[in-house]
Amino acid sequence: MSCNLAVVGCTGMVGRKFLEVLEERNFPVKNLYLYASAKSDGKVLKFSGKDYVVEELKEDNIKNKKIDIALFSAGGSTSLEFAPVFSKYGAVVVDNSSAWRMDKDIPLVVPEVNPEDIKWNNGI
Repeated sequence: MSCNLAVVGCTGMVGRKFLEVLEERNFPVKNLYLYASAKSDGKVLKFSGKDYVVEELKEDNIKNKKIDIALFSAGGSTSLEFAPVFSKYGAVVVDNSSAWRMDKDIPLVVPEVNPEDIKWNNGI
């Protein structure tokens, strides 16, 4: 089953690594949406042999996409501002920052330690 996937912070080192690993593992992507800061808006990145245009991270570029999963690696302040936006529009957010680590309502998941905790989430 393929999904609509967003990568937030796609032009940074970790964001590019996300894309590389997803491609290596043949992650089933139906539609890929790439987001970064305004300075990267319009930049083109390759994924699985196709070109994708990076969009500026703003709510108007998110709301009508029906994103299933959003991978975040853009820093804590970006996560705090935009993870709830993606969640509001139905995406499950996987955040690489420390923004939510002390929030008791958001699971801090380490797959080797507590993979079952991924099942309870409020979208983040």
